Amino acid sequence: MTAQLNPGLAVLLCAVVAVPLANTAAYVPQIPESQKDSSLANLWRHAIEQQGPATERVEGPKTFLEPVFIEVINWVPQDSAHPLYASEYIDLLREILLDYMVDEVVKPDDPRMSQPSGLQVKNRNGKTITFKLVSGEITVNGVKVVDNSVNNDGTYSYILDESLFSHRQKVGDAWEKYIKTVPVYDPFGVLISDPSVPAEE
Repeated sequence: MTAQLNPGLAVLLCAVVAVPLANTAAYVPQIPESQKDSSLANLWRHAIEQQGPATERVEGPKTFLEPVFIEVINWVPQDSAHPLYASEYIDLLREILLDYMVDEVVKPDDPRMSQPSGLQVKNRNGKTITFKLVSGEITVNGVKVVDNSVNNDGTYSYILDESLFSHRQKVGDAWEKYIKTVPVYDPFGVLISDPSVPAEE
């Protein structure tokens, strides 16, 4: 079957060399079945493709967090080049993905969530994640949980109303820099600007 490119879309092609990471703690694990429809799934798959094979077995998290789809979509303007799919931003992509992974099992009925300090765990980047339950509403680092579920494999998922750790701002800042380095097309596929072409004097 021959793939046909839509002339109205800008397609950026790049060669990616996958290099195994020496530090498996920073490794993005394979996507379990329960997360294949996650708002982060496409970015997750891209990270796996770029990082290469693990040098040792990497266990999967027991608790998964994710922002709602509309939040992730709005990290960059629509129909725009996305920095998280560029090789130079793989470290930022990996940081974001691992920020939403927790090795401990966090159940929504854990009584520690109702304590003043909440239930505190570490994500895969070593950052503190605080679950609190107040008036029947769970929050994660102050962000409202809009849905939670236990998966068939015994892991738990929490969908958040917003991003954690200023991810939206970080991606936005990366986009501001990245957009200056790639060609820009209008919705009809017409080239608007190309940084690789010297400006006419």
